[in-house]
Amino acid sequence: MTSTTKTSASRGPDAAARPARIAVVGVHGYGAAHVLTVQALERSGQGRLVGLVDTADGPIYREGKRVGGDLPRILPSLEDLLDSTQVDIVAIATPLHTHAELASRVLLAGADVLLEKPPVTDLTAFEALSEVQRRTGGLVQVGFQSLGSLALAELRRVISQGQLGTIEAIGAGGSWTRDRAYWDRAPWAGRRMLNGHRVSDGAVSNPFAHAVMTALTVAGWNAPDAIGSVETDLHRANAIEVDDTSVVRVLPSAAGKATFDGILTCAFTLAGPREDDPFVMVRGSKGTAVLHYTEDRLTLPASGARRFGRVDLMQNLMDARAESAELLSPLSATGAFVSVIEAVGAAPVHAIEQENVRWRGAGEHAHPVIPGIVENIELALSRERFFRELPEASWAR
Repeated sequence: MTSTTKTSASRGPDAAARPARIAVVGVHGYGAAHVLTVQALERSGQGRLVGLVDTADGPIYREGKRVGGDLPRILPSLEDLLDSTQVDIVAIATPLHTHAELASRVLLAGADVLLEKPPVTDLTAFEALSEVQRRTGGLVQVGFQSLGSLALAELRRVISQGQLGTIEAIGAGGSWTRDRAYWDRAPWAGRRMLNGHRVSDGAVSNPFAHAVMTALTVAGWNAPDAIGSVETDLHRANAIEVDDTSVVRVLPSAAGKATFDGILTCAFTLAGPREDDPFVMVRGSKGTAVLHYTEDRLTLPASGARRFGRVDLMQNLMDARAESAELLSPLSATGAFVSVIEAVGAAPVHAIEQENVRWRGAGEHAHPVIPGIVENIELALSRERFFRELPEASWAR
C-alpha cells in the first residue's frame, strides 16, 4: 500500500495555479459521470484526467452514450494507479462495501477524495476512515450532490430566519420504479452482506440516500451523537435481502434536540407506479416548505415554487483544496447518516405477500407495483406513522 503523506505545499492558494490531476476509480457505473465532469474541467483548464481504474476494461458509457475523447487506459487496480501516477484527487464510485478501504488508500497516498454515497455502511468504518483523514490531513467530499443545491441553502436560510415559524416535522419521501435488471446489475445489488462485508444496498441506504442525508442536514443532525433512536418498518416486494419499500423514523438525542426537537420521518418505495420527484418536507407553525432536491426546486408558503442552481461537488472540492471554500459535503457531516443506515441494515425486512403486488412488464424489465403506495407514502409522512400502522396499507401487515 502506498503511504506517502501529502505535503502542505500541495494544498492552499497555490493549488489553483495548475490543473488538478484527477483520477476516477470505478468507471463502468456512476463513475462515468465523474469522467465527464473531469473532461469539462479539462476544457476549462482547471483539471486533467490522469487515470482510470476498474476491474473491467472496455468502453465507458453514460446513460447509453459512449464517453469519447482521449482517455487514459483503464488500469485494473488502485495500486496500479498510485504506483504509476501522481494524483491530487481521486473520485471513487465503486461498490458500497469497498469505499472505506479504497478511500483510506487514497488518503494515505497523499491525495484528496470525492467518495460516492453512501460513504460507508457502518459506524466502525466511518470512525476508521475519519481517523485516516485526520491523520493524513486529506479532504473527503462525499457525493451527496443535493448538498450543493442552492435551493437547500435557501431552505436553511428561511428556517434560520424563522419564516416557517417553529419547525414541527421534517419528512422525506420518494416513489420510484426499479425492475429486475436493477437488482441483477451487480453481485452486491440487493444484498445486506457479501463475502463478510456489509453492503446494505436497500432503498433507504442507497437509492434514496440523498433524501435521507438532505433531511438530516435540514434537521442539523450531522454527528452520530445527534441520533437518539432509529425506528424502522422495512418491506420488500422483490426477492432481495434488503428493503425496497420503507418507513424510517429518526428521533434526536439530547444533543440533536438543540437543532430540531422532533421526529424525522422517511417513506420510500422502489415499487411505485411511476418515477416521481423525491422531496424533503419541512412543516412549521407558519407553513410548509417542500424541496424537490433532484430538481433544485423549492416551494415556500409565501412565494411558491422557484428553481435554483447547484454547486458541483468536484468544483467545490477543488476550491476547498485552494482554501477558497468550505466543503459542502464533508465526511465529517455524514456521521448521523451512517448511524441511520447502520440501524436500517440491522433491522428486519418483511416480504410482502405477492397477492398484494402487481407486476408489470416481462423478463428483466418486469417491475413490481404496490397498489396505493404513493398515497401510503403521503399518509406515512403526514401522520408520522409506519406503513403497518396505516389502515390504508393492509399489504404491510
